[in-house]
Amino acid sequence: AAEAEIGGKSASSVRVLCGDFFELDGNIKYDLIWDNTFLCAIEPEARERWAQQMRSLIAPTGELITCVFPIGEREGGPPYALSVPLVRALLEHVGFEATLVQDNLPLEEQHRRPEDPLDSVLTRGTALVTWRLKSAS
Repeated sequence: AAEAEIGGKSASSVRVLCGDFFELDGNIKYDLIWDNTFLCAIEPEARERWAQQMRSLIAPTGELITCVFPIGEREGGPPYALSVPLVRALLEHVGFEATLVQDNLPLEEQHRRPEDPLDSVLTRGTALVTWRLKSAS
């Protein structure tokens, strides 16, 4: 789907990879990584491994953007409940710092499936957080 969306738009500067995130080669660095609800889909036991892999994949001056969702009380998963402080603890531990936290998004900008009503986001919030490596500041 991402490849179809990109189409002819600067296709030479954008690369879409499909595969096991945890098997990606840490010697290849990325200028931008967009985690759009991936963290909430993996088992909580794998969260530290997720943070370490993000650290190994990001270029020294790269940006990581995370869609932190769902925020709020939730039993089980996936999606597993997240919070900005939880993601902050995971990423700061491996050397990231938040450069922008948007945790008061309008309802229209919060994550939801297209078929879900707009008010469905009232019980499961969304935040967008941009990260850089501390040494890159």
